[in-house]
Amino acid sequence: MIIGFDGKRLYDNKTGLGNYSRTLLHRLLNYFPDETYKIFVHQKYFQDSPYKYPYFVQNTVISDAFSSDLWRFKGVEDDISEQNIQLYHGLSNEVPDLPETIKKVVTIHDVIYHKLPKTFPFIDRQMYAYKTKKACHIADAIIAVSEQTKQDLIELTKVPEEKIHVIYPTWNKEYEHECTIILKEEYFERYGLPRDFVLYVGALSKRKNFLRLLEAMTLPENQDKHLVAVSNGGDEYERAEEFIYNKHLEGRVFFLKNLPWYELPIIYHMSQGLVYPSLYEGFGLPILEALRCGKPVITSNLSSMPEVGGDACIFIDPTNVEEISAAINFIYYNVDLAKEIQLKAMQQIQKFNPEKMTEKMMNVYRQLV
Repeated sequence: MIIGFDGKRLYDNKTGLGNYSRTLLHRLLNYFPDETYKIFVHQKYFQDSPYKYPYFVQNTVISDAFSSDLWRFKGVEDDISEQNIQLYHGLSNEVPDLPETIKKVVTIHDVIYHKLPKTFPFIDRQMYAYKTKKACHIADAIIAVSEQTKQDLIELTKVPEEKIHVIYPTWNKEYEHECTIILKEEYFERYGLPRDFVLYVGALSKRKNFLRLLEAMTLPENQDKHLVAVSNGGDEYERAEEFIYNKHLEGRVFFLKNLPWYELPIIYHMSQGLVYPSLYEGFGLPILEALRCGKPVITSNLSSMPEVGGDACIFIDPTNVEEISAAINFIYYNVDLAKEIQLKAMQQIQKFNPEKMTEKMMNVYRQLV
């Protein structure tokens, strides 16, 4: 079988959508090496990419079309046809119009623009709604990253339920390495981090609810605690900086920007645990990543987060600053929690076993072709 993939996010995106694309392709190449894979990308996204792994590059078709946007909209169709692709998988909420002879799969990660419309400009909402509905209509199969996303899609697009397959994202290979005390010591020194801290991973945006986490850090019971945020910014970055300055949190809140992806598992291991008070997630990959590292997770009792965390997480009302604060104190001082969390985490992550998830994806492909 010759399978094509949208390579824009794989080569150009450093966060969730990029991680999803790279992890899926890596797993497919590892577990199903006898199939033929083609990754389609424009030169604009390929040329300066830090993700030019040989096993990706040798399977990549690079376009030098004048306009990357026009190519993704229309020109990619010719490239796909020339490569005799039997099935094409759009990895991030869109798929091009293709001949009926080519089966089409699309992964829908979320419908945030619909659930939290005030966090998007009007034009962006209209564009995302159009792309999502079109992709769901023309695709032969839809991959939803959670049951939550599946139900959101049924509500929003009215597509038949049997057309949607829930296949969870999984962690990438860097999370399968051991993290020794010596390695942790090296990274404490390298980044000048405090010896104990809670961790936040994600954009500093309204949806991610980072400002409430900062508010929790100002409460009296948290005056001795530290927060490390792995983030490349977001629409509330300036407000967060202003809040930190006004509340004198400079010595207790640390930012790690442009952290290499292969170092993130080490930071998880160094932390007391993850605090992820998001207001909505299609999946919430940092929850799974932290559980894979055996760390306590504080996260929201909304949308997909309970689905991902199971009984291995501490769930809070993300709009309640006092609840966030109490949970932080709980993971700091409850010494017996560590072993219990590790046991529950190892049980919960079996739900997202990489080999099983990759096999489910391949079964969707094979049913269509």
